[in-house]
Amino acid sequence: MLPLLLAMSTTPEPPNAFPTLTYFGNKIQVQYNGTTIAEGKYPDRKPEVHEETENGKLTERIHFFAPIRLHVKTSGEAFASETLGPAQERFRVVRNSDGPSHNLRNNAIYDRKFDWMLEGPGDLTYIEPKTKTEFEITTSDLVFRPRYYQRHKNITFFEPWKKPVRRDSVTGWCSWWAYYGDIDEKTVFEAARIFSEKLKPFGYRFIQIDDGYQSGEGAPPTHWLKTNAKFPDGLDGLAKGIRERGMVPALWVGSQVSDLPTTLAHPDWFVRDADGKAHKGPWIGYGVDGSNPAGLDAMYHPTFAAFKKAGFEYVKIDSLRHLLYDALYPCKPQMLAEGTTPELAFRKYLDVARQELGPETYILACWGVLPEAVGIADACRLGGDGFGPSTMLQYNSWNNVVWRNDPDHVDITPSGEEIIRPTLVSMAGAQFLLSDKVELYRDDRKLEGAKRASPIPFTMPGQLYDVDPSKSDNLIKGLRNQNGGSNAGPIDADQHGPECQWWQLDVSRPFENWTILTRLSWSALPEATVKFSDLGLPDGEYCVYEFWTKKYLGTFRGSFPARAQNPKEALVYSIRRTLSHPQIISTSRHITQGGPDLESVSWDSGARALTGRSQVVGGDPYRVSFRVPAGWQVKSATFDGHPVTVNSADELGWFEGNSSDSKSARWKVEFERL
Repeated sequence: MLPLLLAMSTTPEPPNAFPTLTYFGNKIQVQYNGTTIAEGKYPDRKPEVHEETENGKLTERIHFFAPIRLHVKTSGEAFASETLGPAQERFRVVRNSDGPSHNLRNNAIYDRKFDWMLEGPGDLTYIEPKTKTEFEITTSDLVFRPRYYQRHKNITFFEPWKKPVRRDSVTGWCSWWAYYGDIDEKTVFEAARIFSEKLKPFGYRFIQIDDGYQSGEGAPPTHWLKTNAKFPDGLDGLAKGIRERGMVPALWVGSQVSDLPTTLAHPDWFVRDADGKAHKGPWIGYGVDGSNPAGLDAMYHPTFAAFKKAGFEYVKIDSLRHLLYDALYPCKPQMLAEGTTPELAFRKYLDVARQELGPETYILACWGVLPEAVGIADACRLGGDGFGPSTMLQYNSWNNVVWRNDPDHVDITPSGEEIIRPTLVSMAGAQFLLSDKVELYRDDRKLEGAKRASPIPFTMPGQLYDVDPSKSDNLIKGLRNQNGGSNAGPIDADQHGPECQWWQLDVSRPFENWTILTRLSWSALPEATVKFSDLGLPDGEYCVYEFWTKKYLGTFRGSFPARAQNPKEALVYSIRRTLSHPQIISTSRHITQGGPDLESVSWDSGARALTGRSQVVGGDPYRVSFRVPAGWQVKSATFDGHPVTVNSADELGWFEGNSSDSKSARWKVEFERL
């Protein structure tokens, strides 16, 4: 049987080649991969073209002698972004987008499906998204790089034409950080019940049991499919019980093997030392030799097939760095002599997991940055145990392009970071699994940050570089672990390190584009002045509202003041262009202030009415905040067909609507002139 990933591939592989330039009078076409990706008119004379080749990395530079406007055609997975330049020097921020980004800082277009990018000079390039697949770019210089992530970022196994990006929000609970191995079936079921009751309406899905269910860590499938006495219903009963309580079952499994009798009986199933004996390494025991189908057939095909049959839709595969660094790499000479490599053997093991679990099952590779898992795993835990706020900063350009970034478990006690941690993960568009003891979630006061951060927006990187490149640059240089996998290596993200206080999300919907700017204070921060131009916003007047304090700052031109912050505080500003009539300012459902809930918003000038439709959570008061310009006043308001009371202060008006059920609710505010 063909490996699943190969069987899934129906798109021809794009070439690592320079584009072809075709001229028709004063028109130019840029052709790559059998199609025209850019075309437009150039002035006066043909552009100058320079081609550069360095270790398989191709760069073509096209210089036009005056700015031109090019129509760019891409696949459905392309997005506008920025490359490192003067904008970041003026204002250090991590940027992402939810929907097409119209940000003026953008100077590049990246086609994720075919892994190419077009780039113009920063501050001198204008990009406007037109449709899902088309852009307009105005520039005087154009740079084209094929195989951008694969070759230029040195992610060898990145072949996105074989696997589309996964777009769903991955949220839930993991047992590890709260309980380690001291976990039982009763506690898991109670977690499922509480999450189903309290957090599922806000987008939470998975209940993931970590280490503690298995009967041992010997050779699979024996010990991994047989549960211990704390889980009397077995894996099938565990998955069934989670589902019966309304959540989706998820499971942890290790790649380590500690069963000496099996290795003595079948040494060829494992990577071997020069003496032919199975190699034993720290944290991994004996590592399977993925190049030998016999070991995979005996141990791993039945194990992952049983997980699939039981109904686990999310599988976290742990100890992978130890399989690679402590088992396969030490035996590299023997593997090369047998005609294989550690990397290929590693991928063949993971490919078994993908084949048996199917394309729809979410696979998390753990732990550390593992480029060898790219294209098979859906996500990767970027650092060691514990919540890692720095990890997402160091690999932001990878998130939802290469895989989903996992900062590890988001425990919200006893850290006192119930707001700042969920806010950061949501702004980053990363994976978000809570991991606190079950009794914590009975206290609704502890859940506000978790509720307002979920679902996680599907974000694309607003930057094709990492704001902290100290780790990803090491990958580009080819640096890897030299002394095994017990400690973090040169490309593994730091759990804690230099932070970026500013995170920006461009939100785009058919009815409006707005900006969410978050300031995270891991330590105390002074007052700051934020220039709209530094955020990539065009000249004009903007309304600013802060989510957590429910404070309307007012309307501003040029900049707005961000107040000083205490340690472990997060402020989330909604920035919307000021209109000449009443307008939406914020909603209370989510920190994006309309991202997952606003379905439509419109202003009827004849009826003088602001109307909208929102996805609301049953039992959760839904606050709609709107601007009432000078010369206007509220006449009446309704929510889901019922009158509601409107409150006002200065230019801000708001009401709260309630629904007993989660539903799409229509609301309307009528105004009159003074």
